[in-house]
Amino acid sequence: VHKAALASLAPPSLSDLPAEAREAITEASLSGTGKLTFYGLDVYQSSLWVAPSFKHARFEDHSFALELQYLRGFSADAIAQRSLEEMQRLQALSDDQSTQWLSALRQALPPSVKKGDRLIGLHRPGAGVVFWNNGKRSGEVRDAEFARQFFAIWLSPKTSEPKLRRALLAKAL
Repeated sequence: VHKAALASLAPPSLSDLPAEAREAITEASLSGTGKLTFYGLDVYQSSLWVAPSFKHARFEDHSFALELQYLRGFSADAIAQRSLEEMQRLQALSDDQSTQWLSALRQALPPSVKKGDRLIGLHRPGAGVVFWNNGKRSGEVRDAEFARQFFAIWLSPKTSEPKLRRALLAKAL
């Protein structure tokens, strides 16, 4: 079953990125892909799209797109809550900031994702992050610090998933 599920995933293609993301990332190319497995359960297949000038040590200075193709369903609330927990693990957040960011993320994400859905986050340096679900814009968080902390979940050397980080940054390390 595991191999069959992976075989049904389409390989990432530049055409999977919304036009706005392709325009924002000059000469976008695939940096790497990796799968998140949590307690033996496949969660998502991820892909990182970057420009040739992308520097992983200063990822917050660059436009890039992180694509997650879900391998099971989740509610926006579950995704937002888990994302905030990971952000708090990387850096202490005030209660007010945590509340604001959780609310902003819940509003920017689709109500839920199901197996096979593609969620893409476009990092816009100094501006925030725009989200797409299956090619349609689902929302935006206009907060550069939020965007830095959000993408640090995958790109920070302090990530809880260092193997996934290395896989995503394969061509950028």
